[in-house]
Amino acid sequence: MHSASALNLLEAYEFALVRDPSFQSATREYEAGMQNALIGRSALLPKLFANYSKAANSSSITGQQQINGVPVGPYQYNANYPSDSAAIQVTQPIFSLDALARARQGKAQTSFSQSKFLYLTLEVANRVLQAYTDLLFAMDRARYQLAEFEAFSEQAKVSKRLFEKGEAAQTDYLQSESSAQIAKAKVTESNDEIENAKIKLEGIIGQPVDLKKIAKLGNSFAYIKNDTVGFDVFREKALANNAELLAMKDQIEIANQEYKKNIASHFPVVNLVAAASSATSTTTVTINQRANTTYAGVQVSLPIYGGGEIHARSTQAYANYQKALADYDVARVRVLAELRKQFNLYQSSKAKIQALMAAQSASTKLVDSMRRGVKAGERTNLDILTADKTLFNANQDLAQAKYQYLTSFLRLNQTSGTFEFDDLQTIANYFK
Repeated sequence: MHSASALNLLEAYEFALVRDPSFQSATREYEAGMQNALIGRSALLPKLFANYSKAANSSSITGQQQINGVPVGPYQYNANYPSDSAAIQVTQPIFSLDALARARQGKAQTSFSQSKFLYLTLEVANRVLQAYTDLLFAMDRARYQLAEFEAFSEQAKVSKRLFEKGEAAQTDYLQSESSAQIAKAKVTESNDEIENAKIKLEGIIGQPVDLKKIAKLGNSFAYIKNDTVGFDVFREKALANNAELLAMKDQIEIANQEYKKNIASHFPVVNLVAAASSATSTTTVTINQRANTTYAGVQVSLPIYGGGEIHARSTQAYANYQKALADYDVARVRVLAELRKQFNLYQSSKAKIQALMAAQSASTKLVDSMRRGVKAGERTNLDILTADKTLFNANQDLAQAKYQYLTSFLRLNQTSGTFEFDDLQTIANYFK
């Protein structure tokens, strides 16, 4: 069991790369997939085989001799003798459409593994950032809920004293008490949310999280950059560089080569074959005789009829190829929709943060004004409660908007295929 220690966003990401079970599974899959190119290429390379055998033989030969066409009589001959043989053979494809398709398919499968692994690596960064900010927001929300509860509880005490003195209406007191109890329930709920978010983050990074030592969003919040790049630029980058779409293109090539492999079964295969062999006492008439043989030549094989299997498999493979093309179109639409969503979120988040910061400032002033109004007899307790709720909601919404701004920045870069490690470093700098 790891002991909890100070944690920031980059450390959480590094822990996830080493300890996240899903990513470890993806890493092993990637390592396996990287061998496909070598496996496919081997179809074009020569194959060398060797074999050796040694045996003890026992033969019994019976028959009947004839002399001048006249049977003489039966005879029996028994022989016990050892035999051995050794051979080595090399085969080199000269013409094989199947071998060529296998080599190209293996290369495409390795490329697919690389694209998929890149996508899953980027997805780890997204999952870590989302889980990290979810935990921080749950902690922020709990802090605001606790402050709300304390404010409402204090207001309830004041209202109760005023009510007991006959200086306030019973409705004010009951309203204050009701608001305090509701706020208390929300504190309990927010604490549960913290625990759930903490468990989720710990599951990804494989490391206990100390809530007192986790790096939190700083008070100052400068915008990442004032980017004037339009959506069309991000769209073109996504179509060219998005990891998921690159993987889908590899899937198309894999399916295409699978189709060509089946088509290749209609064509001849030409191999260059060379061999050398040595055998001793291979039959009863060659006992104690050794035969050394070498040969080299061309071997041609041509399928004539396979019961319709070749045609059926080719038709099936072509249908799968067409499906891969359709799947790519589906993925392209989904990726571009997600890109538009994240682009809009990133572009609108700045204005949203600015508006919520203004709302927070105005709500703070409103609370102060209401408290002075109550002291002056111009406002009621209900006015303070309403202003307090407005302030706490503004605080929560502002915190959530800041986290959304950072996550949309990362997802925009990921979806457009322009993500770099420096982007995560930029986001990590916000958490002190």
